[in-house]
Amino acid sequence: MIILCRSVKGGSGTSVTAAALGLLLAARHRGGGHVVDLCGDMPAVLGIAEPEGTASCEVNSALNLLPRRVERENSDTFWLSLATELQSLRGPVVVDAGNLVIGRTLVDAATASYLVTRPCYLALRRATHAIHRGELAVDGCILLNEPGRALTPNDVAAVLKTSVRAELPVDNTISRAVDAGLLAHRVPRALDEALADIITEHASR
Repeated sequence: MIILCRSVKGGSGTSVTAAALGLLLAARHRGGGHVVDLCGDMPAVLGIAEPEGTASCEVNSALNLLPRRVERENSDTFWLSLATELQSLRGPVVVDAGNLVIGRTLVDAATASYLVTRPCYLALRRATHAIHRGELAVDGCILLNEPGRALTPNDVAAVLKTSVRAELPVDNTISRAVDAGLLAHRVPRALDEALADIITEHASR
């Protein structure tokens, strides 16, 4: 099982979302799981030391991190090799793809692909353009629930023509957990509860 977490704009919360999904799914799988870092931010989010090279490293007793930082332009051979590698892994695999343009072979290999976004006009504008260009295909949206925004989850779903699968609160407990390097040891309740439906769906596969 491979889950892609994608965005079209920096600062959307993609890395934190991918980390939380990886931690929660790995904890529910007997053999643990993996989180794949394509953008280089995952060690900081999880509060672990920067890994050396591309060797897999342990995040906690259930989750492993695979650092696979990539450049903006990568060959079809690279994406095929990565997709093949991830398909060979046992347990859930969550990929932090950030706002990279992902190769078709990895997209096709994924069980699910989620767009992580804020309910802002600029992000939705970029997302719709990426969808029309064929650079972005998603199975649902994970929305940061920011108080005071004019756009509602229904607006986001209508614009992107996909469902909002989860709403993540902008919560101080999440920020503190990341800033203190504690996310790998205790996922805040706000994240656990917000992602519960997605976790249940994929944990049963």
